[in-house]
Amino acid sequence: MKKKITIAFEPLLECHRKDVIDILNYYISSTTAAFRDKAVDYDHFSNFLDKDNVYLGYAIKDDSNLVIGFCTIEPFKNMQPFKMTAEVMYFIKKEYIGKGIGTSVLGKLEDDAKRLGVKKLIVDITDDNDISISFHKKNGFREYGRLKKCWKKFEKDLGIVYMEKDI
Repeated sequence: MKKKITIAFEPLLECHRKDVIDILNYYISSTTAAFRDKAVDYDHFSNFLDKDNVYLGYAIKDDSNLVIGFCTIEPFKNMQPFKMTAEVMYFIKKEYIGKGIGTSVLGKLEDDAKRLGVKKLIVDITDDNDISISFHKKNGFREYGRLKKCWKKFEKDLGIVYMEKDI
């Protein structure tokens, strides 16, 4: 039987800067899951601490206290009338994918979003990321739109799948 990985959520703090940016840069340089095409510098971390652009952010730690990912709840549109809708983002180190951590992370984000008064969560996913699309469908999200061939990465024309979940 596989050992269950216990995770903890720690509010994003300065001490998480290097780990979070290193995880993000892995996804930027190696996958289409992150939309950027160039690595970000460590100063980019300040964006995750900006309370105008991020409602909540967490470092995700495993049972040995290593940062294995990060997640955020962000405004869908940064205007008062849209406060009931938020976008979630999370990146988990690739060696921890498929171990139930994403489901735990999503549950935590949903609980926190409800406490913030959010009624709808939004995710945007690269259209070639079938694993993420399936994960979100399995967790109650439904597709509400697509932009086809709207961006390019690794010399590949890509689109974006927009998904929503009422919470």
